[in-house]
Amino acid sequence: MTSFDLNDLPTLKEYSIIAYQWLSENYPKSDHQTNFDPNFGLSFPIRWKTKIETEVFEWVVSDMGSITLRLGGLEGNRRNPAPIFYLSLLKIEGVGFQWADPDGNPVSFPNPSVMEDVRSRVQLYLESIS
Repeated sequence: MTSFDLNDLPTLKEYSIIAYQWLSENYPKSDHQTNFDPNFGLSFPIRWKTKIETEVFEWVVSDMGSITLRLGGLEGNRRNPAPIFYLSLLKIEGVGFQWADPDGNPVSFPNPSVMEDVRSRVQLYLESIS
């Protein structure tokens, strides 16, 4: 794994936009929030609330290549609520950019298997509060 440099910023943003587009198609907004600034295009971090199962969650996509699903209801109003799901971009020498989980394991994204991962983590959270 190598570190990012300034030349990587446009690429990180491009990956983030692709992630946002895929996520917003599969997890539509549950409110009328917009992340579009008419002067600058998309405004980062991109945030939107969506309903999964019976709860409201919030997706946050940064322009630095990270994706977070966190609590979005009343619990989500506290500062920095705990993540339910998280991916970030790694820069791997000879490979390029790769999405990875918090342990650094490669994750194929965007990919329908991510939806199953999200579902199982949401289910785990819901079971923990019931």
